[in-house]
Amino acid sequence: MNKKIIIFSIIIIIVTILAGGIYKVVSLNQKISYYKNKEAEDYFKKKLECGEMAAPIKEELQKYNSGPLSLFVENFEMVFYSPKENSCIYSIERLYTGDQPEREYVVYNALTKHKITSFQFPSQWENYKSFLLEYSNGEIRL
Repeated sequence: MNKKIIIFSIIIIIVTILAGGIYKVVSLNQKISYYKNKEAEDYFKKKLECGEMAAPIKEELQKYNSGPLSLFVENFEMVFYSPKENSCIYSIERLYTGDQPEREYVVYNALTKHKITSFQFPSQWENYKSFLLEYSNGEIRL
């Protein structure tokens, strides 16, 4: 009889440990799912916020382009949220006027207005495409 009680007790302990483990796994999966959804929601909000910056950037470029002494014309290309920079980034196309017209793409941090980098066209076109792909987390493909 004592052996049956000991075996039964061991079985109860094992079942309790297994049930607790299953509960922990389920609970952990729910937490992971919650944080993934929250992260996706935050990412989407950041993308929307960056999109709202397009109009003011275009207005600023329009003011500059209408100046009488402008040596180049700047055209808005795109604005996007960059997880790598954790900021909004925008790109412009700059067309130099004059005897030898040139074209380049310039990338700025939209929040700080600091220049991140620039790419000459056509010699650095592939580098520009790679930059956009990397900094947009694979979302922008030219």
